[in-house]
Amino acid sequence: MRALQVVVLLGAALQAQPVAEPPTLLPAVATTQLATSLAVASAQRRHVWRDTPPLEGDYVRAYIEIGRGDRRKWEFDMRANRRAIDRIMPDSLGGYPVNYGFVPQTVSYDGDPFDVLVLGPPIEGGSIVSGVIVGLMHMEDEKGLDSKVVISRVDARGQPLHALTVADRERIAGYFRVYKTHEADKFSAVPGWGSVAEGRAFVDVTHRFFKECRGKSGLPCRL
Repeated sequence: MRALQVVVLLGAALQAQPVAEPPTLLPAVATTQLATSLAVASAQRRHVWRDTPPLEGDYVRAYIEIGRGDRRKWEFDMRANRRAIDRIMPDSLGGYPVNYGFVPQTVSYDGDPFDVLVLGPPIEGGSIVSGVIVGLMHMEDEKGLDSKVVISRVDARGQPLHALTVADRERIAGYFRVYKTHEADKFSAVPGWGSVAEGRAFVDVTHRFFKECRGKSGLPCRL
């Protein structure tokens, strides 16, 4: 009975731990990029990044740039409103270990849309899918903080189709730790993983950046 009480108390203590909030300051370089992205997107009557809400209830929307297993590094072209091949990843590195894209109507700390990783089998690039948050991958690179929310599509009952397992974490983190080693003056680090609540906090903050940091090009923007 005592052991059971300890387990219950420990679980309650873990649930009570505060969520590590994402930084609420968008750097000047990112506000400049946000202004540029909005300007070039203005040529499009309907724009994927600018006009697609990031959330559908508790579901996060994701625009897929790169399907799992693809060695082609696709990047979203804001002006053209579609993805384009930027480069090919080396044979030794292999294809992306997870579906990769961005959350619409967000801007992250480097000025690009906030990244999303979608678990499960390959998804066709250019698709928009929705899913529930299952975690957050903390990441840093030469531009600064570059964390990525992890989601899973759901079944008919609204339950995630895929769990973020220990094996998934090792496989995905292992790739992103080394995927820039062939590029000069670039690096990446994956210091750890965050909770579902932390993932949602990043989505909310980066969406607020998108809405509230317009008109501040070249200046830091604090929420």
